[in-house]
Amino acid sequence: MVTDIPNNTKGTKPATTVESKSKDYKTTDQKKIRIIMEFLQGCSPYESDALRALLAVAKGTTSAESMPQYDRTAINRYLNFGCDKETGGVDAIREHRQSRSLELMKTVSQYVEKEDIINITSVLLAISSDKKDIENIVSNLPKIQTAATPNTTSGIPGNNAPSK
Repeated sequence: MVTDIPNNTKGTKPATTVESKSKDYKTTDQKKIRIIMEFLQGCSPYESDALRALLAVAKGTTSAESMPQYDRTAINRYLNFGCDKETGGVDAIREHRQSRSLELMKTVSQYVEKEDIINITSVLLAISSDKKDIENIVSNLPKIQTAATPNTTSGIPGNNAPSK
């Protein structure tokens, strides 16, 4: 075991061992990991990526115009979550997206200064009401999954009723 030579000079703390320092770092890392995991487990689908993109806006490294496509896609995924063909037309989709934007603004406001909320709000409003994005969503929405499919008795594909 490697140790530092004790320093017994009056007014100074004795040196700690290398092993105890590494245990302190390991304990600190485990605490950080636990905090991060708790945060991520509390996020809804796509929320952590959308938050990451909006924190970049708050930091000033990006804007609505200069935002990388992967960040815009992350925000759109969050905004679109819960939409399907039965959601309705363009107006219903826009309403859903703006409702999700409000939820996201409430969440991100916990991590940024009040001045940053204005930039984040303008970016979210621009993205959530973007006509091109909404039209793309409407054309690509999945159909809602039904409990039972035709020709099945249990709703599970492959469990077809015997033919007579």
